[in-house]
Amino acid sequence: MMKFFLTEATFRRGLTNYLNTRAFGNAEQDDLWDFLTRAAHQDLTLDSDTTVKAIMDTWTLQMGYPLVKVMRNAGGTVATVTQERFLLRKDPNSTDSHAYKWWVPLSYTTQPDADFTKTAPSMWLSLADSEVTVRSLPGSSEWVIFNLQETGYYRVNYDKNNWDLLIKQLANDHTKIHVNNRAQLIDDSLNLARAGQLSYSLPLDLIAYLTQETDYTPWAAALDNLDHMHRMFSRTGAYGALKSYLLSLLGPLYTAVGFQDSPTDPHLQQFKRVKMLKWSCKLGHQDCVQQSVSLFKQWRMNPTDKSIISPNLRSTVYCVAIAQGGEEEWEFAWNQFLTSNVGSEKSKLLAALGCSKKIWILSRFLEMAFTKDSGIRKQDAGRVFGSVALNSVGTDLAWTFLRDQWRDITKYMGSGLFTLPRLIKGVTSSMNKELQLGELKQFQSDNAGHLGTAKRALAQAIERTENNIEWTNKNSHEIIQWLARNGYSATLRTLLHAHLNDSPSSTQQSAPTAAQTPAHGRPYTHNPTNTSVSRNEVMVACMINTEPPLKSGSRTALSPSLDLQYNLSAAP
Repeated sequence: MMKFFLTEATFRRGLTNYLNTRAFGNAEQDDLWDFLTRAAHQDLTLDSDTTVKAIMDTWTLQMGYPLVKVMRNAGGTVATVTQERFLLRKDPNSTDSHAYKWWVPLSYTTQPDADFTKTAPSMWLSLADSEVTVRSLPGSSEWVIFNLQETGYYRVNYDKNNWDLLIKQLANDHTKIHVNNRAQLIDDSLNLARAGQLSYSLPLDLIAYLTQETDYTPWAAALDNLDHMHRMFSRTGAYGALKSYLLSLLGPLYTAVGFQDSPTDPHLQQFKRVKMLKWSCKLGHQDCVQQSVSLFKQWRMNPTDKSIISPNLRSTVYCVAIAQGGEEEWEFAWNQFLTSNVGSEKSKLLAALGCSKKIWILSRFLEMAFTKDSGIRKQDAGRVFGSVALNSVGTDLAWTFLRDQWRDITKYMGSGLFTLPRLIKGVTSSMNKELQLGELKQFQSDNAGHLGTAKRALAQAIERTENNIEWTNKNSHEIIQWLARNGYSATLRTLLHAHLNDSPSSTQQSAPTAAQTPAHGRPYTHNPTNTSVSRNEVMVACMINTEPPLKSGSRTALSPSLDLQYNLSAAP
């Protein structure tokens, strides 16, 4: 950040003078600030009454980083800029009374100019400023973007109209916005939504343009941030809708990048392929899964040929093939782990062995991890446990194992400074249910004197689970509704004997015919104003092929063999 607000030439000159003057001597932080200030004043990149120390002390001597809010007036030509500390979740019980403020370098561009090269600050938001005013902006029909190329270490939030203009620009021609700022918009919007400062509909609308995106940085920003949403939804009924949506985003990128790896590809292309394949296969992309299984099969047929699977793809291919396979695939990978003498290869294989979907295999793997002379080193036990815990099939198994075997695990691992906290973090990161929170607290109580180095990690896990519960309660419904509006509904289409649809003819009742009267003698009747059949009763009716029970005082519409869309989320 200093390089950009000082300019690279000034920064280099100040740093060179500092190193030459202090060579073979002692120095402290303020000495560096002093040399950079001298160079900045000589080059006129800082005002004479402003020092690098004054600026940088706000960044190095206090926690966190700022959120800059840019709110334009109705005409769009004037913006008020303020700052506050960015927090994903504000603790209402916090006793921290420190007034967090920073010297913030403000750079910006507008839609008519769209010049992203001027990264030097146009103005500063200083400690003395409660707000600054930016004038001469374009009208309200054209966007502005602050923090050019994301050279400042801060997030930016805008008024709703400016966000909508940026979303429209990305959808129409995303290349007009610099690739770093496209990544910034994705990263900031998703984090602001997670922090409760934006509706989730906004970042979901924004990332819809990713079907046109081919650069690595925006995709990395999107997938890294969507991982939290993916984990929160992965064990809910709405996961199928989210999965379908994410696959629709990834589809064009998969086609463009392809499965086959090439060592001659540019580094960013290789990074992009690795990340894209990891997500595509995790979400069940058919071609990705088939190619992974096929490559692994070829390797099994010729295990000495290490060139069959590219090193870049091995983590994904190993995991997918073991997940899709059974005992034979697992045993092959285990033997390869035992015979390999390459550290990185052993790590990939060990992590992939936890991808199996067979409960008994995962259970055996966990027991091996904490058993002497099993073939798994003590320092690798945490990696094994983490791989099982990240597996949707193995999460509950790992948590049960940890609770049941905690005393034996701590005895086996000793006073490992990092391993025990990693076990706790790995198995609790996706917890978002009240029942799980209760289990965590009970585990904390039952093992109060035996937590060792995991004491703080467990307290953090409880806090994180509380945050996840709060996030789920607050945001899941909105996300589900957004998915439904955009064609990814969790609606269940099924054949029911219950007809809950209103129809023009349903306003007038007629006597039931013999065909409408079931064997139990109670006729199917219709009352469009009262359809108080519970979700469970409708589901039971589907399973046993009978009529849902009528509620007392109600007459619910029931007609046999009607193709009905029934949205479970709307049922009482």
